[in-house]
Parts: sequence; C-alpha cells; structure tokens
Amino acid sequence: MSGPLLRPIERIDGGGPDVVPAAMRRREPVVFRGLIRHWPALSKWTPEYFAAAMGEQLVSLHDFTRRNAVSSRMAAFVDWMRGRPADGLCGRGDLYLAWDATVLQRNPSLRGDFDFRALFRSRLGVVHTGLWMGGAGSHTPLHYDIDAPNLHACIHGRKRFVLFGPDQSRHMYPTDIYEWTTVFSAVDLRCPDPSRFPAVTRAEGFEAMLEPGDVLFIPIRWWHAAWCLSACVSLNGWWFGPSLLASWRLWREAVRAALHRAGLYAKDRCTCCGDGDLRRMLGWQLVQD
Repeated sequence: MSGPLLRPIERIDGGGPDVVPAAMRRREPVVFRGLIRHWPALSKWTPEYFAAAMGEQLVSLHDFTRRNAVSSRMAAFVDWMRGRPADGLCGRGDLYLAWDATVLQRNPSLRGDFDFRALFRSRLGVVHTGLWMGGAGSHTPLHYDIDAPNLHACIHGRKRFVLFGPDQSRHMYPTDIYEWTTVFSAVDLRCPDPSRFPAVTRAEGFEAMLEPGDVLFIPIRWWHAAWCLSACVSLNGWWFGPSLLASWRLWREAVRAALHRAGLYAKDRCTCCGDGDLRRMLGWQLVQD
C-alpha cells in the first residue's frame, strides 16, 4: 500500500554542549548519538529495574487514549511488556505508559539519573519531563504539540519515529478533536488508507530508528508518530521557555481548555470525556499490532 515518502533523519555522533541549541535554531529534526552516554539511566533503566524497584506502584496505562486508561501494578505491566502472563492485562494489545510524570514524582531518586536541562543549555525556562514505557507495537498516533522544543531520549529497546514538517500539514488531515496543546491527524500511519486520505501519499517526511542512547530532537509544530519496536523505555523533555509564555497559541489553548471544561467547546470530541477513544471518533479500524 502506498504511503508518504520518508527520508532518514540526519544523525550526529558526539558533539559538544551547544549541539542541541544549534539544532533548535535550524528547526529541523536530528538524532544525536552519544549525547547521553554519561546518564546513569542508560545502564540502569531496564523494565526489570522498574519492576524490582517499584513493582507494587500503580501506574495508569493508556489503551490508545487517556480516557481508556488501565490501572496496573508496575510489575504486572513489565510482565506484559515482556510477553509474559500479566494479572489483568492479558489480551491487551496497545498499552502504553505514556507521557507519565507520576513515576518520577513518586520516586525522586530517578531524577538523578538524567538531566535534560544541561542539554537545552538555557537558564531561562523549565523542562517538563515525560516517561514512556511500552511493549513491541505500543503506538503514539500522528500529532503535533504546542510550541515547545522536544528531546526524546531512548533508554532501553528500540523505537521508530516518523516526522513531517509544518509545511506538510496540508497532507496530514488535522482533526477537530480536542486535547490540551495537541492537534491530531486523522491518518493512521500504521495502515494509511489512500482511498480516505489520498493527500498523505504525496507527503514528504522523515524517519528514524532509535537505539539506546539516541536522542531525537523534534522541532516545534512538527507532526510525529512513534512505535515501540521492542520492549522500550524512553524519556522526553519539553523546553518551556519565555517564547512559549509569550506565544498566542498558549493563550488560545488556555481559552479552549476553559470552554471545554464548561461544555462549550468540543463536547464529546475529545480524549478526556465521554468515550474518549480516538479510533472510534476517527473511524479507524481497530488495528492489533
């Protein structure tokens, strides 16, 4: 089945402390190799490490969207990631510990195992960090985020990313589905349907396969989708700097959020209320990875 034209993302081996700011100025994606070789997380953070250190902690696993989150013990989730029998998770095909902050909050010692702030090299602003854990096939659908530069660091396992620049939005079929600071595409890149979305076959994008130690820079407003190719642990850091606080898009998001909470905007067309299942709202087939 035909799909978009994808080229490999540029890779940079090593590099000094200013390689990330330089990439941010270029506003093009790049994969950095060796940039986090000094992070303790790179040698410590296996799924088994989380099972042993915090196996009884309850985690919220997204069954494709946050509304359908499944509660599980960390140890059971790790069993599921490894394809072993797992209490309450048997038969689940698309679970993901996605953009999670609770594990880091409840286990503050983990913060000493990584450092995004040193990579961004700026004293003005804050880093918002998300933890991602999934089994082979766990999937993040095609979307773009608000105006915050994003570094995604692969810690364990392998992960695939597909990205499209803002100039390709005419091929991406943006939707009206509401999620805070996120715009989703109607296209399921796992099985793009050219009869429904013919323009996507004309899109030109980029592709990267991340190995442990690789860091992907995702520029602002770049469309991206991700797949875990194996049991995978990764971290991302969004840089919230002064330019974001001055952005009209952030204030527009605040207004949209207030209207949504009041039931005046995107009622039942969101990932947080009602059914909340993107697949059903978009008319996707329920793909089993």
